[in-house]
Amino acid sequence: MEIKKFNLLNVGVGGQGVIRAVQILSHAALLDGYKVRTAETHGMAQRGGSVSSYFRFGSEVEGPLIPRGLTDVIMAFEASEAVRNFNYAGPNTFFFINKALIIPPMIHQLGMEYPTIEEIQTFLKNVSLNIHFVNANELASQAGNLRTMNVVMLGVVSGSGQIPLKKESLLSAIMKFVPKKAQEVNKVAFNLGIEKGKSLGGK
Repeated sequence: MEIKKFNLLNVGVGGQGVIRAVQILSHAALLDGYKVRTAETHGMAQRGGSVSSYFRFGSEVEGPLIPRGLTDVIMAFEASEAVRNFNYAGPNTFFFINKALIIPPMIHQLGMEYPTIEEIQTFLKNVSLNIHFVNANELASQAGNLRTMNVVMLGVVSGSGQIPLKKESLLSAIMKFVPKKAQEVNKVAFNLGIEKGKSLGGK
């Protein structure tokens, strides 16, 4: 089936591998023969600030930025970042959210409240009913390295059936972008993510 346009927004904070994940997705889409466009925005990323990476592919994709409300998949490595970017979503958007909060020190210093996972879930249900929380940090630790969390999330989205890219192409791209010594642990992380994605209704 020809894909004219597919839009994925990957968000998180500095150090979580947001941009690397989109590099992997882009290479996989190229392997599958699609036209690819990407863009990224990041402020104080090295200090744990917000990072957003836009990924578009298909036969009719031109510009790199995703029109607001028209994102097919939002992949959030930090839960509150899904809320920060909710205006890119519509009722048909699928959210895949790592069940983890990284609370900036400033929040504590100023005595401010930070949203809980339950509050984030309640808010996002007003945007879309396709909300999936995943304990990706736990799965990454199970794989053998917490830093594979981004690859776990790629596996979840792939296993869910919500991204039209071949699993073989994604795995090939992962192997290209991770160091040789980390290939085996990333392969395990990807497969754990795929199994979790299948449990969310994937094939």
